Amino acid sequence: MSQRICRIVLPPLVVVAALLVYRLTFVSAGADRIEPARREPWTIAPRYDEPRVATDQQLAAVLDRVKPPTRPLKTNNIVHALRLWGVAADFHDPQIPTGRQMRDYLLDDGVFRQFAGEQTPPLFYRDKDGLAVRSFDDALTNHDTSSYHADDLLATLAEVGTSLDTPMHLRDGDATVGQLLSDSLRRMHLDRLEYEWAIISYARYVFPEKQFTNKFGDRLTVNQLVDEAITPAMGLGPCNGLHRLEALAVLLRADEQARALRPDTKQKMLAHMKQVSDLLTQSQTSAGYWTRQWPQGAAASAPAKGAGGDIYDQILVTGHHLEWLALAPESVQPPRETIVRAGQWLARTLLELDQKDLEAAYGPYTHAARALALWRNQEPYEAWLRGRSAAVTSAATASPLRVEVDSP
Repeated sequence: MSQRICRIVLPPLVVVAALLVYRLTFVSAGADRIEPARREPWTIAPRYDEPRVATDQQLAAVLDRVKPPTRPLKTNNIVHALRLWGVAADFHDPQIPTGRQMRDYLLDDGVFRQFAGEQTPPLFYRDKDGLAVRSFDDALTNHDTSSYHADDLLATLAEVGTSLDTPMHLRDGDATVGQLLSDSLRRMHLDRLEYEWAIISYARYVFPEKQFTNKFGDRLTVNQLVDEAITPAMGLGPCNGLHRLEALAVLLRADEQARALRPDTKQKMLAHMKQVSDLLTQSQTSAGYWTRQWPQGAAASAPAKGAGGDIYDQILVTGHHLEWLALAPESVQPPRETIVRAGQWLARTLLELDQKDLEAAYGPYTHAARALALWRNQEPYEAWLRGRSAAVTSAATASPLRVEVDSP
C-alpha cells in the first residue's frame, strides 16, 4: 500500500520541486537589477569627413532651420532636438529651449511641468516592475507629451553622454538613470514590437557584458540581440526598419573600443550591412534619394508615379540611411558618390522646404540634419555657431553701399 501511495504522490512532488527550483534559479534572477560595470555610455564618434556631402555653408544653413521648435510642445520633438543638438546647445533665445533644459525635461519632473503644464500626467511613473515611461501607444490622452518609441528616452540620454549615476527627480520620488536602464531592460523580450532602442541602450551602456536577464527569467545575449536586428525582413519596423541598422552600427562602433564580440557575430553583422549597402547602390533614384521600397534594389530606382512616396518619406528614408552609414566601417560602404548624391539631395531639399512643413515633421527631419553633420564629422551646435559667426563676419566686412550725392 505504501509503495502504491509513493507511486501516486511522488511524481507530482517531483514536478512541483522542479518548478520551484526553476523559479528560484531563473525567474527570481529576473528580479535582480542590471548593474553594468561601466557607469558612462560609450562615445560613438563619426568616422568620416566628406565635404562633398554638404559644404560648411550648406550644413550651417540646414542646422539653422532645425533649431528646437517651441510650439506645439511634443516630447518626441524634445527627444529629437536633444539628440541633434546635445546638452551644450544654447541659442540665446528665451523661446528656444537649451540643451540642458531639454535633458532636464527628461530627468526632472519640475522642468517637465514648466514646459508641459502642472496638470499634465508625469512622463515617468512606477509600477510593479519599477520605473516606467508613459507611452504614446498606452495613453488615451496627452499623446503629445508621451514617449513615442519604447526606450527612445533612455537611448537619447545615453547618446548625449548621461551617466548611469545621474539623478532623476520624479513626481513620486527620486531615482537614477541606472534604475531606468535596469527596469527598461528587464521588460525587454524578443517578441516585442519595438526593441531597437533597447538594443541601442544596451550597446551604449551595458556592452561588453554579453548577457542580461529579463523579468521573465530569460537570459538575453548579445548574439540574440544581433539576430533580432538582422532576421526581420528589411524595411519592416519603425522608420522603415532603419533603427535596426543604427543599432548594429552603434554596437560595432562600441566593439571597436571593447573588443568583445565573437568573430562570427561580427562577421554576420558586417555581411548584413554590406547586403543593405549593395541594395542602396541599386535602389538610389536619379535625384539621389531613396524610397521606402529600397529593399527591392534596382526595381526601386525609378519608382512609378506615386510609388516613391511623398517628400516626407524620401527625407525620412534617405536621412536615416545616411545616419547609420556615417557610423559604419568602410568595408560595408556603398561607393562614395552614392553618399555624396544622397547628401546633396538632402541638403538642397531641407533648404527648400517650407518652414512650417519642416517643423510639422521635425523628428524625422532632424535625422537628416544629423546625418549631414555626422558625414562632416562636426558637432551640430558647434557647426551652427561657426556658421553664424561666419555670417556676421561676412556682413561686417562687406563693401559699404556707396550713395552718389549731387553737389549743391
